[in-house]
Amino acid sequence: MEGGKMERFMKSANIIILIFLFCITSLFAQEGFLRVTSVPDGAAIEIAAKSVGKTPLLTVMKPGDYAIKATLTGYNAYTENIKIVENEVALVQITLTKTAQKSVFQKMWREGKGNLTVIADRENVDIFLDGVKVKDKPPVTIKDIQSGMHNVILVSGEMADSSRVVIENGKTAVIKKSFEEAAKNVTTLSKAEQETLAKKKAAELELKRQALPAKVILRLANPAAREGEPSTWAEGTSITLSFQYRKTGGTDWTIKELQSKTKLEDTFTAEKGTYDVQFVATHYKEPTSIIDVFLGTKKEKVKEYKESFKLELKPDVQYTYTILYDGKGDFSYKVAEQQLNTPVE
Repeated sequence: MEGGKMERFMKSANIIILIFLFCITSLFAQEGFLRVTSVPDGAAIEIAAKSVGKTPLLTVMKPGDYAIKATLTGYNAYTENIKIVENEVALVQITLTKTAQKSVFQKMWREGKGNLTVIADRENVDIFLDGVKVKDKPPVTIKDIQSGMHNVILVSGEMADSSRVVIENGKTAVIKKSFEEAAKNVTTLSKAEQETLAKKKAAELELKRQALPAKVILRLANPAAREGEPSTWAEGTSITLSFQYRKTGGTDWTIKELQSKTKLEDTFTAEKGTYDVQFVATHYKEPTSIIDVFLGTKKEKVKEYKESFKLELKPDVQYTYTILYDGKGDFSYKVAEQQLNTPVE
């Protein structure tokens, strides 16, 4: 298209857009717009305790302050206070969190620690808890064991006994073993063979434990959020997180990404070893007015935070990285480690 024709075309297009915006503004004078999306879609939306439809939703409202509520079967309810401004679009993006579903075993014990009492009718009995030898001998109470299922092996000379025990938060489990009674039935293995078998089994359990992967949880959170509620940020604020990692000496990076509007948490596993880690957290300002929406105004970078470090991952340990940002101050992060004590057999 020649230069003159192109210029005339652009002027005509601009005039059409301005006329369209004028018509929209005149048609909905004294009114604003509300656009609601959710992850996942299909959430029922109530405004001022009245049902207005399901997401994704676009509606016209009178200016003012409103309480919005989103509900979806299998997910926690979401509430937020919004403000509708005349001739502007209020964007509300909701990420629903699933309702916690506790298994039978999770109901049996809560996160925490308990104790284990071991009683045997012989002296000098060795105790192996999850493949690790305990320094004390029965009778003994082993304290502060992580709640959950654990493997216990008792070794007395030529005999060994293996069992699984559930440790409940704040309670003491008891294992009683009569080696003398069991010895009456041992006729095929010699003392040396029994000792060799017990040591071999304990060594196999330890090898299996060392092969367990580490678990990594990434979270993007607003420190100003109320406890138990999902993090949200001010209208027009968008935060992204790019978390890259690779085993030291390797060439290929694995990338995990979080987004304040769609994905606040990610979980993955990695084998034990030393890793190079790089992450970048970025705050964007997004257009919210109706004019910006129609003109396709692009988002603007407000702040960026970068961090590089070495990470040593141990087997069967959970690492939780929480990236904190309130939309005003500086980015920060915290790390929490937790031994998982996954049962191995």
